[in-house]
Amino acid sequence: MNTVFVNEDELYALVTKIRTSLPEDVKAAGRITRDADHIVSDAKEQAAQITDQARAEGAKVVEDAKVEAAQLVDSSEIKRLATAQAKEIIVASEDEARITKAGADEYAKEVLDDLEGFVNRVLNTIQRGRDKLGFKGAAVSEGENE
Repeated sequence: MNTVFVNEDELYALVTKIRTSLPEDVKAAGRITRDADHIVSDAKEQAAQITDQARAEGAKVVEDAKVEAAQLVDSSEIKRLATAQAKEIIVASEDEARITKAGADEYAKEVLDDLEGFVNRVLNTIQRGRDKLGFKGAAVSEGENE
């Protein structure tokens, strides 16, 4: 068996040193634990703030996208309505042009009919004048030559 000799004074001094330093170590450990809890709490709070901010920014991006999509739909709707209205205007213009042309043609026909009637009356008057003067044969032969 080995025998170990221990100096009692040294042993007593070490035990006293351990006893006095132990409460400081426990206090330091408590401070470290509180500091760690505080750091974790701050980190959780920052994480919550970052999450809330990200959600708010995400919601804004989605809302902006919806507004832009609505504007694009409105633009295409406006373009569709403008195109439809332009087609209606073209059809109405073509109809009006057709009606105006038909009216002008009818007017021209009436003027020509009136002119023809007038010319026929003048020719009849000329023919009657020739008849009175005895140029009947000359008028017929001229009419046939034309």
